[in-house]
Amino acid sequence: MIALTWHEFLYGVKEMPYWAISLRAVILYSFLIFATRFMRQRQVAILAGHNYLVAAGIVSLAAVRMVNPNTSLVSGIVIILLYAAANIFISFLDVKIPRKIDRHATILVENGKLIKKNMKDARITIDNLLGQLRLKNIYSLSDVALALVESTGKINVVKNQSTLPVTRKQMKLPIKNVSLPAILIYDGKVQEDNLKKLGHDIKWLNNKIQEKGFSQTKDIFLAMLEGDGTLHVSV
Repeated sequence: MIALTWHEFLYGVKEMPYWAISLRAVILYSFLIFATRFMRQRQVAILAGHNYLVAAGIVSLAAVRMVNPNTSLVSGIVIILLYAAANIFISFLDVKIPRKIDRHATILVENGKLIKKNMKDARITIDNLLGQLRLKNIYSLSDVALALVESTGKINVVKNQSTLPVTRKQMKLPIKNVSLPAILIYDGKVQEDNLKKLGHDIKWLNNKIQEKGFSQTKDIFLAMLEGDGTLHVSV
C-alpha cells in the first residue's frame, strides 16, 4: 500500500493510490459546481464568448488534475476560483458597456436579401446560413423577413407574414386559454397542492378519471392536466 502525506495529496506526487485520486476528483468536481453556481445562469447558458472560454478552460484544467496525480490540487482549486472571479468581472463589464466587451446581434438577411458585408463580418458562409434556415423549415430566402446571428452564434429568423400559418384570431375563432401542464396524479398519489392551485377538488378529479374509464387513482401512474384543459392519463 502506498503511503501518502497531506502535502503529497494536495500538491501532487508521481504515484498516488486510487482512493486519493478519487477523492481529489470529488473535491475538484465540488469546486466546479460551486464556481458554476457562483457565476449564475449566464455561465450555464454561455451567453458570450468569454463565458465559453471560461467553461472550456475550467473543464480542461479540472480534467487534467483529476487524472494526473502529479499535478497540484491546490493550484487547480485556486485557478478555478480565479477563472470564476474573472468571468464575473468581465460579465459585469459586459452589462455596463456591452458594445465594448462582446459582440452584438448582426443582421444577415433582411426582406429576403443577403447582407454580404455582415455575412463576412460574422464569418458565416452561405452554406452555413442555408443549413440553419433548413433546420427551421425555411427553404427560400424570399420567405425570410429578418435573419440575424446572436452574440452566442445562434441564428434567429423572422418569417414573412405571407408564409405564416393562419391563427385563430385571424379566423375570428375563440381563443383557447393555454397554461402550463400540471401533474395531478403521480404513481397513484394525488398531488393535492397542484389540484388546489387549479381550483379543483378530489371529487372533480375522480369524475374526470372515471370519464377516462378508471375507478381508482392508485391504478394511474400519471394524470396530467394539459395546457388546453384536457386530462392526459397514463397507467
